[in-house]
Amino acid sequence: MAPITLRHLTLHPTPLAEVPDPDDSSFEQELAQEGAQLLSHDAWGERKSWHGGVVDTFVLPQGSVTYDPAKGGTAGPSPTGQSGEEGILWHKRVSRFKASEHGGYDVWYDAVGQNHIEQEREYVDNLVDVVDVGKSEGKKACYLKLYKLPFGATDRSFMCHAVLVSPSSSSTQEPEQQDDKSASSNKPKPDKDAKDGGKGSGGPREFLVFSLPITTPTEPKEGKKYVRGTQATVERVRELEGGEIEWTCASLSTPGGNIPVRLSESKMSQSLADAVPTILTWMAKSHPPGASHIKSGGYTADSPASAQRPAKLRQTAQTANPGGGMGLMPAGRFTLEMFQREVPLRDY
Repeated sequence: MAPITLRHLTLHPTPLAEVPDPDDSSFEQELAQEGAQLLSHDAWGERKSWHGGVVDTFVLPQGSVTYDPAKGGTAGPSPTGQSGEEGILWHKRVSRFKASEHGGYDVWYDAVGQNHIEQEREYVDNLVDVVDVGKSEGKKACYLKLYKLPFGATDRSFMCHAVLVSPSSSSTQEPEQQDDKSASSNKPKPDKDAKDGGKGSGGPREFLVFSLPITTPTEPKEGKKYVRGTQATVERVRELEGGEIEWTCASLSTPGGNIPVRLSESKMSQSLADAVPTILTWMAKSHPPGASHIKSGGYTADSPASAQRPAKLRQTAQTANPGGGMGLMPAGRFTLEMFQREVPLRDY
């Protein structure tokens, strides 16, 4: 498959003043089309299974995408247009669940779709603050997220614009494939009611949540002691036949500072996979029905009663800080030695 060109899903941050308004339907349509094209790319490979087969991860090889940032930046094969960073790759995870055990589409929309950034604070232990940086400019869903790392490590921050889009379903959509290389031939269009997710058109419902990097003219005072990381993410939740829910997340990320690209990339797949157990445990408690509990390295489903008293996830180095969602600081991706010295904020 020929490389696809990404204009919005890049690591080049959009200036806050140029962030599209929530009612910009053309922007949302372009974003939905780009997200669907990325998730259905034929080149996804390096499949690995995690947590008893509940999560599959994939990597998109170098050369599968090119970048042409919509708001400035340099077009080219690397996320930032800098040849020294061409090793930053897209990583993806895919999970499928029974709606009867983890809730149907509406439950997932409430848990993962609406107020996505605000709800992250409930299940990401090291997310210590979320600052609304768009309020002064009249921009909605623009946040600075601050992560406190263990003693001796340099704290990180991510600045993002969160977008919730629900594309219309199409009768031309291709059936699901077990290797997750199915492609949707429809061209998504955002609905007026995102939660409907295309139900009105008679097809299966789905929604997409995007996190796009942004920048402000001056560094917010809350983030001056943090090293800036950058991330572009798309998550998709959709209904499948047989009463199943499919949850997919693709992420392009760099922690900033002096962390070698190869080192950070080596832990990305595990970081994405380790986010799933933590989030499902939180969903079972905060968004029932979620009749299940997750254990490190395995998955079990119980009776509906477990939704009332979900098993507490054992906090380990790999589960304490979930990663792979909307700018989360991923677990197991960085070691303490990597943060021993202070590094300057990244310039954009």
